Amino acid sequence: MNKIGIALCGVAAAILNGCFAAPQMRMDISSDSTTFNGITYKLHSIEKGDMGEPVQVPVNPTIGNVADLMVDTLPELEYRIGPLDMVQVVVWEHPELTSPMGQYQSAGQKVTTDGKLFYPYAGELQVAGLTAQELRLEITKRLSDKILNDPQVDVRVTGYHSRKAFVSGAVNKPGYVTFDENPMTIPDVIAEVGGFVESADPSFVQLRRGDKVYNIDYLRAFNDNVAIDRILVKPGDQLFVPLRSDTERDRKVYVLGEVGRQGVVRMNYNLSLAEAISASGGLQVMYASPKDIYVIRNTSDAKVDIYQLDAKNAMALALADRFELNPRDIVYVDASGIATWNRLINLITPTMNFVKQSVDMGYYFQQIHNNGWK
Repeated sequence: MNKIGIALCGVAAAILNGCFAAPQMRMDISSDSTTFNGITYKLHSIEKGDMGEPVQVPVNPTIGNVADLMVDTLPELEYRIGPLDMVQVVVWEHPELTSPMGQYQSAGQKVTTDGKLFYPYAGELQVAGLTAQELRLEITKRLSDKILNDPQVDVRVTGYHSRKAFVSGAVNKPGYVTFDENPMTIPDVIAEVGGFVESADPSFVQLRRGDKVYNIDYLRAFNDNVAIDRILVKPGDQLFVPLRSDTERDRKVYVLGEVGRQGVVRMNYNLSLAEAISASGGLQVMYASPKDIYVIRNTSDAKVDIYQLDAKNAMALALADRFELNPRDIVYVDASGIATWNRLINLITPTMNFVKQSVDMGYYFQQIHNNGWK
């Protein structure tokens, strides 16, 4: 065998034995579970229905369960008068009692900050905590004892100021929402403040009640047919609606490997594996290995879950559409064997050409020497 043949055979052997050295990332997990640098890597098969174990979220005593806010039916409420409410007392056929100040008296009297109300001949009344019916009976009793025989008294609340919730963030009219005798639900409160602004993110509405915070996915509740109109808001609650630009900072996944466009895919709300791949330009048909589509998820500090999808059968893509990604998941599409081979060939071709040219030049000079050309 001549020198050229020996050189080419050596190069071919290097190619056949060195495909593993191709300059690209590869997914290499020898079994369904392995440990590296103290971290356990667990492999799951999506097409076999193995979606892995639930993510272990640290228990946070300040995060409440939204189910605790929901009621089966809306209660019938009796409004209880509070400080700064406006209360109107009408004594039929006695305008001098109904409006002792005539035209200068507003429609009702304001309850003091300590919950008291003064009414002629009835004196000072502690009204905070009473219903309108209870106050009516008390005023009727006091007037009967002093000046009137069987007075006809009516009491109504004309201004609601004592019971309120506060709404802030990305709504059209942030501020206080006051309560009357009707129950107030999440949609009622949002409507009272003019709805969401265009840049709001309704999937991360937060409700604070006491020392608990409840995260409410407003859009998903509707999409999943959850009765969000059965979530009651109570006086003293605080509701916050974030901007989409703030929540999207961490709501993203990374798509790498053999796809049309590697990079970051933003999660508007929910994002499936199929949607992430499509948003990245799809699989590169000439290079991608459809049986090696992976989702890499940092489940905890000591564990990484790897979900593999074998999509050689296109029907498996239905499972990709069902697989929901978590923020900061990494989607990786491995290269096919032929793609690795072709890339390696492209890298070593210049070297092979150089070797061939060197051998040819050596042969040429040898011929010159043998023929006595000097």
